[in-house]
Amino acid sequence: MAELIAELLDRREIPKYLEGVEDVATGWALNETPTDAEGWIGTGDDGIAIHEIDSERCLIKYELWDGPPPALNTWDRTWSGSVRLTSGKIRAVNQYSGGESYGAVFDLGRKNGVWRIRAYRKALGHEEFTPDLISFTLLKIQFWLESA
Repeated sequence: MAELIAELLDRREIPKYLEGVEDVATGWALNETPTDAEGWIGTGDDGIAIHEIDSERCLIKYELWDGPPPALNTWDRTWSGSVRLTSGKIRAVNQYSGGESYGAVFDLGRKNGVWRIRAYRKALGHEEFTPDLISFTLLKIQFWLESA
């Protein structure tokens, strides 16, 4: 059974518009990365494009595992893929009103690695306070080495 090695809950709320997660060493153009058929997520070298255009606010959590983690079935959306990262240090990027801001840095502890990833999305809602009213989204991205 895989074990969690490290985690980081980025406490910085990401306002509209989350572009994705990039390797801090590259300054990667996330908006030029192709996404899946639903237009939500995609990867390229040194980044994960995540288009959360319907979410006013997001929180993101990163997890590093020593192998494939158990699947989480209670989230709204799941995506799996892989990404090559130059420095192994990542951060969220958002662009809004012509400016760019960055989230906390999460260190995966390995340079020039190819990582398997699983991304989860959950739009918060409760009873009549539906996700479209609350407009708050939780994201969890799990990483483990491809060779694991």
